Amino acid sequence: MVLDPTERRVLRAYLRAVALAEPLQRKLASQHGISLADLAAVRVLAREGEVPISAYGDALGMPRSTITNQVDRLERAGLVERLASPTDRRVTLVRLAPAGRKAVEETAPLRDSEIVTRLLALNPTDQATLADLLERVVEGPLQAASGVTIEASG
Repeated sequence: MVLDPTERRVLRAYLRAVALAEPLQRKLASQHGISLADLAAVRVLAREGEVPISAYGDALGMPRSTITNQVDRLERAGLVERLASPTDRRVTLVRLAPAGRKAVEETAPLRDSEIVTRLLALNPTDQATLADLLERVVEGPLQAASGVTIEASG
């Protein structure tokens, strides 16, 4: 694959930004046993409250099979709990476990991270532009320059 200078620049910048997030990843893993992606998923559940697993998957933009695996992993880590719906035996609910609540409430790793410091140092216009661009990157499907459709993973 031959990249033009702009494509090389964007990939290089992306990789450097990801590298800035690595210390935060390590801190979350050591303190709570979770990844940054898992923390994002736990934070969504904190906002949603006690919900059916399917609704949680919808909030995360994940299909049923993927959200089941996500909940399995978060449950093994002690961050979420499954429980039977009191009104419908066919429905399984998911809610934050105490350790999940603690991970959400412990904001120091995010607040003190270099990546967050750098992002918040951008002026509001640049922050909005970056947010718009990143949201476009993470929402799929994407159309590659070659015209090939690429499914974005969430």
